[in-house]
Amino acid sequence: MRSDPGPFEATFDAHWQAVSRYAARRVAPEAVQDVVSETFLVAWRRYDELNGEPLPWLLGIARRVAANQRRAGARRRALLERLHGAAASERRSDLVPGDRRLAAAWALLNERDREALMLVAWDGLDHRDAATVMGCSTSAFTVRVHRARRRLARLLGRDEKGAIEIPARAGSLT
Repeated sequence: MRSDPGPFEATFDAHWQAVSRYAARRVAPEAVQDVVSETFLVAWRRYDELNGEPLPWLLGIARRVAANQRRAGARRRALLERLHGAAASERRSDLVPGDRRLAAAWALLNERDREALMLVAWDGLDHRDAATVMGCSTSAFTVRVHRARRRLARLLGRDEKGAIEIPARAGSLT
């Protein structure tokens, strides 16, 4: 464990809001602080492993923490459903409250496609940094984003010749 908190504190101060926003888009509101806290706890323990920019590294940690949290939540919900005999609840998307068509198309994308699009569109990462978050090469990530955009366009009923434009770095998907 590190004895000098100075460099870590600077990293925390510079990036906690970005990690919080990232978590807020991926987990339930009541779980955001847990994900952020656990992300920085892991980062504190492994801070000596940081090599390069801290934000992609932190978002990679947050991605794994959020995935673990979602899996644990899914197990809890499955257990509760079995115990209460409840039917599985419909999946909902808070992506775009006013656009049901986009929300429905978004829900049909697989998790990896959604993650790739969110890293670029909402988190504002370039392909190199987003690839670091997802644990793949820049080329592999570029292919993932291209395919995810194409799948989303198909789900929205747009042609593949560019009738839908999903910006490479923007605050929204349409």
